[in-house]
Amino acid sequence: MRLLLSWQAAAREAGDPQADLMALSTTDASGEPRLRNVSMKPIEDHLIGFVTDGRSGKARDIAARPRVAVMFTWMTLRRQVTVRGAAVRMSEERAAREFHRRSRPARLGSWASHQSAPITDRGVLDAAFAAAERRWPEGTPVPVPPHWTGYVIDPAEFEFVQAGRPDRLHDRDRYRLAGDTWVRQVLGS
Repeated sequence: MRLLLSWQAAAREAGDPQADLMALSTTDASGEPRLRNVSMKPIEDHLIGFVTDGRSGKARDIAARPRVAVMFTWMTLRRQVTVRGAAVRMSEERAAREFHRRSRPARLGSWASHQSAPITDRGVLDAAFAAAERRWPEGTPVPVPPHWTGYVIDPAEFEFVQAGRPDRLHDRDRYRLAGDTWVRQVLGS
């Protein structure tokens, strides 16, 4: 986890505006894969976290099959990290803290949208957002929605790739948890 966080910090220092972005892979109840980008929320005890609408497709997928994978890609540094593990709900208190760290428009948007639910057109979202703005005018705290939740991923495997060699023989290391010990494997490209 320390290596992941140091690579992420290097991406921030290099000016990567998406240093916290990770692609989250889940599978639904029928086994169909889904992939989307979410923002990483570093969690105490070296767990990887993210927040979402508890009614979203990713929340339903995790309820059905909690094994997930995330991938960070930092093209400017030619680095990639893949993490696999089990996702579990974070505490309501932690999810609420993450909600309150969001910008005011993002907090209002969390009330306005039922993530992943079909709508007739964009106007539905715009009208719901305007209603949320009226309900909680500027200066009024925006409460945590009842559907707001978060997840933490308890990593069981990390794979680090440092690319950029002209021969395409990139450096790849995998760390797997065996009991209480992380075991390192050097992988071929």
